[in-house]
Amino acid sequence: MSNFIKLSLSLLLIIVADFSFSQTTKDIVFENPTQKFKRVNEGHQLSFLYRFNYTGSLPLSIIPPKVDCSCTEVILPENNILPNSDHEIVVTFDTNDKIGYQERTVFIHFVSDAMDGRFIEKKITFKGTVKATKQTQEKYKQHPR
Repeated sequence: MSNFIKLSLSLLLIIVADFSFSQTTKDIVFENPTQKFKRVNEGHQLSFLYRFNYTGSLPLSIIPPKVDCSCTEVILPENNILPNSDHEIVVTFDTNDKIGYQERTVFIHFVSDAMDGRFIEKKITFKGTVKATKQTQEKYKQHPR
């Protein structure tokens, strides 16, 4: 094979690979990736809506995220994330037995078949303070942790 053909094929491969894997973290923009909640009484179920826009060129899906505890649930979009589209992720937080300052971070991993096992990672966070009920305050007085 001539050097010209080898060089041409190599350049073509580089261009195609660059185009296929050009999805970056900049292609996914969350409106408000960190949300704060005001002081709430223990026992409330909180819900946070995270809107994002995707400007990449390949359809993506989201790997279900792992969360630190069962008090946090992540509800993902049902369908693939299509190019040039807006989507929402809902995170719920059960404040039962979660008192004091709370900060939870969820790492969202976006993937595509064309990304060879690589992923785009985005971080969403919520934080605020949970006030203990009188019942919980008494429980902690009797049995401090």
